[in-house]
Amino acid sequence: MRYLTIVLSLLLLPSAVVAGTSLTPRPVDPVAAEAFAQALERSEIVRTLVATLEASNVIVHIESSRTMPLGIGGMTRFVTARGGYRYVRISFDAQLWGRDRIAILAHELQHACEVAQSSAADMASIRKLFDQTGHHMGMYYETQAAASTERSVLAELRASRGGAGAPVRIGHSGENQAPRR
Repeated sequence: MRYLTIVLSLLLLPSAVVAGTSLTPRPVDPVAAEAFAQALERSEIVRTLVATLEASNVIVHIESSRTMPLGIGGMTRFVTARGGYRYVRISFDAQLWGRDRIAILAHELQHACEVAQSSAADMASIRKLFDQTGHHMGMYYETQAAASTERSVLAELRASRGGAGAPVRIGHSGENQAPRR
């Protein structure tokens, strides 16, 4: 019985409390861990967003996905509120690379900060929050703050590296496509 109690305690406590590290954000797969590490290393804006989340009761799980809806680079979903914490899951398109990946991750972290800076703790209050602060784009919500964060991070990354040497998206057309030689 004692063993079962220990196991249940470990499963129910946030894993970072047990490990003695930060509660949030938490990458949940290797691609997400790499993307998050790069974002932290390369972007002061991302570091500021993370500091906001670390000072809140919002636990963010970050995952990469190979099945994002067409035209969607990332999304943030409210999961639940339990034990004084609110849980949010960020998914981003695993096919994004370099600046695009970091900018989308920053965009989604901004949405998580919007939740953190509110009292929203269930689906109804999350909808109300984004009805007030954002606008509908089909089935999704968008906020000016997240779009602005994405643009600011792209500018920050271009300025810090002069646009050279950063990985680019593969197999997509657009401004970040590698030039042909």
